[in-house]
Amino acid sequence: MGKRLWLLFTIAALLGGQASAQDARGALQAAATAMGANNMESIQYSGTGWQGAVGQNFAPDQDWPRFDLTSYTRTIDFGTVSSREEMVRVQGNNPTRGGGGTPIVGEQRITNLVSGNYAWTLDGQGRPTPQPAAAELRRLEIFLTPYGFLKGAMAPGANPTAVTRNEYEERVTVISFVAFGKYRVNGTINAQNLVQRVQTWIPNPVVGDLYYENVYTEYRDVGGVKIPRFHQHQDFDDGAHQPNVSGGDHAFGLETIKDVRVNVAGAALTVPNEVRTATIPPVRVESQRLADGVWLVGGGSHNSVAVEFRDYAAVIEAPLNEERSLAVIGEVNRLIPNKPIRFIVNTHHHWDHLGGIRTYVHEGATVIAHEANRPYYQEVLRARPWMLQPDRFSLYPPEEWSEGYIFETVREKYVLGDETRSVELHNVQGLRHAAGMLIAYFPREKIVVQADLYNPQAPAPNAANRTFYQNIQRLKLDVTTVVGIHGSPTPMSQFVQFVNR
Repeated sequence: MGKRLWLLFTIAALLGGQASAQDARGALQAAATAMGANNMESIQYSGTGWQGAVGQNFAPDQDWPRFDLTSYTRTIDFGTVSSREEMVRVQGNNPTRGGGGTPIVGEQRITNLVSGNYAWTLDGQGRPTPQPAAAELRRLEIFLTPYGFLKGAMAPGANPTAVTRNEYEERVTVISFVAFGKYRVNGTINAQNLVQRVQTWIPNPVVGDLYYENVYTEYRDVGGVKIPRFHQHQDFDDGAHQPNVSGGDHAFGLETIKDVRVNVAGAALTVPNEVRTATIPPVRVESQRLADGVWLVGGGSHNSVAVEFRDYAAVIEAPLNEERSLAVIGEVNRLIPNKPIRFIVNTHHHWDHLGGIRTYVHEGATVIAHEANRPYYQEVLRARPWMLQPDRFSLYPPEEWSEGYIFETVREKYVLGDETRSVELHNVQGLRHAAGMLIAYFPREKIVVQADLYNPQAPAPNAANRTFYQNIQRLKLDVTTVVGIHGSPTPMSQFVQFVNR
C-alpha cells in the first residue's frame, strides 16, 4: 500500500509539473501576442525619466538621490543577448543631498553596453572602457524588460513554471524561470495578457540578496507594440514600519516613451578587442606608512587606515566587499602582528564604504559609527537571505551580534586611544553628502582622515570640500596631512589652496 501511495503521489507531482509548464507556455504565448513580441528580434525605445543613485542616500531612512534623464535610449538584440543603453543625466530640480555624484553640474552622458559575456562603456571620446564585472547583471537586466522576460522564459531549456493568485483585484499568472543557472526571475502577467511586473534578486555585499523589481503600467500601443511606463525598485522601502531604517528603493523610471522601433538594423553589437581580452583585476593591497603605528592601506579605488595601539589594532573604513576586506585584514595582520583588530571605524553609510563591515564583525571587531546609523547597520547584520553569494558572516554567524554588543556610537565626538596614541572621531556638521559623516583626527600626528570630502584629483572645489574645511576650522584641528579614503595623502596647505580657489 505504501508503494502504491508513493507512486500515486509521484504521478500526481509529474502531472502537476506538466500542467504548470503547459500553463506557463500558454500564458507566455498569449502575452507575446498581446504585446506584439512574437516576431520581435530586437527593440529600441527612447524617452525621458529619472535615475536613482542606489546605496547613496543622504540618510538610511531616505530614498536614493535622483537625477533627471533628459534623454534615454535602449537598444536590445535578443538573439545575441546584447544591449546598448544611452542616457543624458542632469541634476534637474531634485534635492542636492546624498552621494553618487550629487550634484551633477551640467550634463552627464553615459553609454552602457553588453554583448554576451562582455560589458563596456564609452569614455568622453567614444573609446571603449572594459567593465567585465558588469556583464552578468547587464545581461540579466535584458530579462527584466517585459519583452526580454517573455523571450527568456520561452527560450529552450528555460522550463518555466506558473502559479495564479489574486493581485490588485484581478487574477494574475506568475511565471518563473532560472536565468544563468542562479537567478530566479518571476514575471506577473495580468488579465489583459500584459507583463506588469518582473522581479529577481542579485548578490550585494551590504544587504545580501538584493531585491530587484521592474513594474510596468499604463501600456499603450505604438506601431503594434505595447509599450509601458517603466518603474524600477532596488531594495525594500521600510517606510511602512516604525522606525523606518531603510528608505531607499526607487532606482529608475522611464516616464515618457517618445519612440519605439522593432527589428532595428545594427542592434547586435560588435565586441571591441580590448573588451574581449579584459578580465576582472584581482584585489591589490599596498600599504604606506603615514606615521609611527599608522598606515594607509590602499591599492584600489578605496583605502583603509590601520592604527596600532598597545594591545590591539583598529581599522578606519571597510569599503566595497568581503574580498577587499579580507585582503586588507591580511595586510593589517602583517603590519601589526599578534594584535587583534578590535575596532572598525565607519565614516558613513554609503554602500561603497559599508560593504566590508560584516567581514570585520565576523573577525570580532566592534563597529564605531555615528549613532544615527546604528539601526540601519543592525538591519544589515540581521537575518536577510544571503543565498546567491554567501559571505563568512552568513555561513558562520558569530554569536555576539544578535545581542547588540558590537557597536560604539558617536554623536559629536568620540576618542579611541590608550597611552600610545589617541584618535578623535568628529561628526561633520552641515554636510549635504551624507548625514552622520565622521572624520578621524590624530592630534599627535596632525593627520585627518576623511571620506568623500576631498580628492586631490578633483578639478575644482565643491560644497563638500568647503564644508570639510569649515569643520576643521570649527573644531580647531591642527592638521598637517589630509588622508582620503579616495586618493593619495595631501599636505594641508595644498588642500587649503584648493578649497580657497
